[in-house]
Amino acid sequence: MKAKYFNIFAMLLLLSQMACVTPKEVGGDPHLTNNVVDWRDEIIYQVLIDRFADGDYSNNYNVDTENDAGYHGGDWQGLIDKLDYIAELGVTTLWISPVVKNVEEDAGFASYHGYWTQDFEATNPHFGDFTMLRKMVDAAHAKGFKVVLDIVVNHVGQAFYYDINKNGQPDDYFIGQGSQIGPIGQNDPASEFLRIQEWDPDFNIDGIQAWTSLGPSGEAPAIFVNYPAINRVPPQPYPFDQDWAYNRKGRVTVWTTPEVCGCESWGCPWDNECLRKQETLGDFPGGLKDINTKDKTVRETLIGIFSRWIDIGDFDGFRIDTLKHVEHDYFSNPENGFCPNIRKHAKEFGKDNFFMFGEAFDGNDNLLGSYTQGEGVDSVFYFSQYYTVFRGAMLGNGDRTCEIARLHCRRKGCSSDPCGGGDDFTQPVYNNVGKTNGPTSEDGQLLNSQQLVVNFIENHDVGRLAFFMGAGWSDDLRMQVIKQALAYLMFTEGIPCLYYGVEQGFTGGNDPANRETMWLDRNYTTQEFKDGHYQSVMKSYDSTGDGMNDTVWQPYDTKNPYFTWIKQLTAIRKAHLELSRGDFNTTYSTTGSSGKDHGIYAFERTYAGKTAVAVFNFDMNQVSETSDGTQSMAVTATPGTTFTDALDSSYTATVTSGGCPAKAGQGCLNVSVPSRGVRLLLY
Repeated sequence: MKAKYFNIFAMLLLLSQMACVTPKEVGGDPHLTNNVVDWRDEIIYQVLIDRFADGDYSNNYNVDTENDAGYHGGDWQGLIDKLDYIAELGVTTLWISPVVKNVEEDAGFASYHGYWTQDFEATNPHFGDFTMLRKMVDAAHAKGFKVVLDIVVNHVGQAFYYDINKNGQPDDYFIGQGSQIGPIGQNDPASEFLRIQEWDPDFNIDGIQAWTSLGPSGEAPAIFVNYPAINRVPPQPYPFDQDWAYNRKGRVTVWTTPEVCGCESWGCPWDNECLRKQETLGDFPGGLKDINTKDKTVRETLIGIFSRWIDIGDFDGFRIDTLKHVEHDYFSNPENGFCPNIRKHAKEFGKDNFFMFGEAFDGNDNLLGSYTQGEGVDSVFYFSQYYTVFRGAMLGNGDRTCEIARLHCRRKGCSSDPCGGGDDFTQPVYNNVGKTNGPTSEDGQLLNSQQLVVNFIENHDVGRLAFFMGAGWSDDLRMQVIKQALAYLMFTEGIPCLYYGVEQGFTGGNDPANRETMWLDRNYTTQEFKDGHYQSVMKSYDSTGDGMNDTVWQPYDTKNPYFTWIKQLTAIRKAHLELSRGDFNTTYSTTGSSGKDHGIYAFERTYAGKTAVAVFNFDMNQVSETSDGTQSMAVTATPGTTFTDALDSSYTATVTSGGCPAKAGQGCLNVSVPSRGVRLLLY
């Protein structure tokens, strides 16, 4: 039974853990291991530690499992306990949420997610100490997993306020008249009515300004607070307890009010100068204070901190939060940039193939690709694909699948516009040159950012895919589309990333509903009309194939249709290197909204003389083909080659010598695919 309320013993234990040594104080040479052969072969599983498994009740301070915004008790011991469960799914890499000590809570929300750093050099006592962290990583490595650590270099938690009225306390107040006051008929203009939030004031490029009833009063002081009960104390280590370590411009406002940057109501172009200044200098809404990453001391300190985390934790890579909120130079500068120095450190201590991918929560490929240039991040979380494929084609009706082809053209370059619109795709926006000391293939060749994009269907920042399916979608159709999405994730180019709980069919909406607690029964229930009223019952499924849902769905269930489907897909991907390492080429897409090929998108992957052809049908109703009635799909396989569907062995297709725009040595292939289906053709 989970502790719901405050526990004196747990609090004392927590306070004792807060006094643990820091990474800087741990002596001896780091024992680092090499675990990665080729990152393209990896299958990532994202774990939000607090919500995954509770293996140590002794650290359950301030836990309330009934509150979606509170700590629920998951920890590193819990992850150790569930490694066999994850291994059965077939994934190979664990991406764990941040491990550092956080501001405990803010505005009624707890820091269970880990993104509100208070001390960069201490562990979050809710999850464990340094010994337990390393025990977890070692246990994962022993079972063949790699471990990626989520880190934050852009901001810290709510640590100070801007004393705008200079009264020495954080205020939230209104000023101004707001309406006319005076005799009826008097037409004197009213003064503006403003709300001043000293924890989180609006962005000002000149810095947050102080002013009193007498007018402007210079730059507002940044006042660090000391609330030890919730660990809202000056950030550590030095210089993060100094105001000059922060940009102090106030929170980003342009996302909700593009007009402040002179943009249209729909938003600003990705490279709008005003937008980029707000995004890279502004506090994250909610009062997360933006670090001055242009400062030399700040840069050196952050590089040192996260180099030591590699030493202590033996991590195999970093996922970097809020990438687009930091200037490019911070990551890419060859001399004092974060990425070159982290790669150098890992290499010097014998850890090859250290991998860094960043999260830029944006669907614009130009922005995403810009952070891969030079010596910047090795890769990015592929948000443009998320919006185009998973939130677009997967939830659409099958029109214009050429937009998916365009997505790949923007990443890698194409000689012509797949949609026939005349857009220029000759210059790829993602870097095609490997980084110094960067990830390599099995044979030692540098891999580039075009090959290493990290693909995802859902994550902790967006709702589950099923959440975005309308009320008119049947349960069967939801499952069919999610299975199609999972197949696309596993077969397309890049590194697939599964968000914990997708294998249990979770359907939560946006944060915090998408951060379900794995062990709670309520996440495995549904509403059924029974005994005259609706009531919650445990979900069930057909585990025998007799058409009856007679198996009750339990937490960490390994027999349900989502788990078994993912297990099948990961096994196929591992068995066929062309699906992980193969070159990618779109072989069929459509530009219209009708026809016998409506909804078809196909691509092939080729590696070491082997070819795989994946064909998806996004049409909601019809069986569609890789032919418009006059021409079929051209593939690199030679005529006479017979493919078999790895997902349905009863289906085969043979390459012919005519009827398509095949080049020398190629052939033609006509494939039929059921509505909302997928075929993976192998030979």
